[in-house]
Amino acid sequence: MGKIISVNPATEEIYGQLDESSDSGILEKVKIANENKEWAGRSVYERVEIISGLIDLLDFGKEEIARIAALEMGKPLKAGRHEVEITKKRIFDYCKLIPGYIDDELLFDSENERNIAVFEPVESVAVISPWNAPVFIPFAIIIPALLCGCNVIWKPSEYTSFVGLKISKLFEDLRPRGFPQTAFQIVLGGKETGRKLVESDVNMVVLTGSVMAGMEVGKIAGGQLKKFVLELGGKDAAIVLEDADIAKTAREIVKSSTMYTGQVCFGVERVYCHAYVYDAFVELCVEESKKLKVGDPLNEDTDIGPFAVKFQMEKVMGHINDAIDKGSRLLIGGKRLGEKGYFMSPGVMVDVDHNMQIMREETFGPITPIMKFQDIEKAIKLANDSEYGLTASIWTGDLLRGEEIARKIEAGTVGINRHGMSKVGCPWGGYKKSGIGRIYSKEGVREFCNIKHIWVVKG
Repeated sequence: MGKIISVNPATEEIYGQLDESSDSGILEKVKIANENKEWAGRSVYERVEIISGLIDLLDFGKEEIARIAALEMGKPLKAGRHEVEITKKRIFDYCKLIPGYIDDELLFDSENERNIAVFEPVESVAVISPWNAPVFIPFAIIIPALLCGCNVIWKPSEYTSFVGLKISKLFEDLRPRGFPQTAFQIVLGGKETGRKLVESDVNMVVLTGSVMAGMEVGKIAGGQLKKFVLELGGKDAAIVLEDADIAKTAREIVKSSTMYTGQVCFGVERVYCHAYVYDAFVELCVEESKKLKVGDPLNEDTDIGPFAVKFQMEKVMGHINDAIDKGSRLLIGGKRLGEKGYFMSPGVMVDVDHNMQIMREETFGPITPIMKFQDIEKAIKLANDSEYGLTASIWTGDLLRGEEIARKIEAGTVGINRHGMSKVGCPWGGYKKSGIGRIYSKEGVREFCNIKHIWVVKG
């Protein structure tokens, strides 16, 4: 059994150590999840009544969760609190909508026959989540799985294991409300622990992570003919048209590209700006970047904390250096700050093109690279010139034109005058290497179900 060593990314000091879950322990938890039917036997309304208790528990534990996230992965306190708040809202919306999503659906009804779709829970679901949003992402997947009646085994990222333990404690605190211990279990560890979980007899796997990790999960799960859903990386494009409100657009794009130190799969990673407004837009992005305060995540006024892990900082620096070597210019930021901690100043880059890593590979850092265009068809082609397709955005004063362009973009979610994540009830997932399957919506919730067709012949 190995050790998980958690490093505070702001100080580079050891935050804590934990034991990894043993192979036998993982297999025992999967066996428990597969054999126990208690949770699945409850009605969806009973499950909603119990799970809704998490909203108050999250509210009560918000400060502690935000503090642990700040110390373990460098998320500023106000960002950590915000993550808890949007998680509470997501749980509330799930509890409201999911009963309707999995209620029996009448497909056809005539004098001679009736056809019904019935949605029954997949027995056991392995959820593997990343370090960048250690509260929202796991809850956004675990909660619909539980409300559908599945038993969940969760592996948080090894870089946010202490946040994971705090979340696990919230589920323990649900037990007085009737939540069975067998419905939710946690395992701790790194890649090998995740592999062991995927290779087990678990019935379904949901991974949020890198393309490489997704390929490994898909290979194993596909080989066993078990269900899997993958939400993977992004290289999300924003197209700024000549009639956009560039002050608002610059503010929102810089906010998106620097959120959580840029460690967001749905953050803006590349910008294509019309030549007519290019100079003014670039200047506004520089001004917006100047407003952001980088520093100790425990400080109340910090906007950007350190990278969660050292290798991520090194990857971003590599992309920046590659772009500079190939002719790009940093107008502001993009430099490591201090000798201790994984801090970087938010940057704006220009003179970029698709020969540079920063315009093709997922960067995951607080950098806004901006490329000029004149022909919208060329901008669309550039936006689609990627192996990723998670999110994108169009910024324009002409909403009909924006929608027309959005229909040509190869991405799972395309915003017009906004950039970011889908809301509950709308499908979330990617094109191409950004993932397989959907979550959040009716289609996503039903991923956690075996769909049975009942065909009744009358007389």
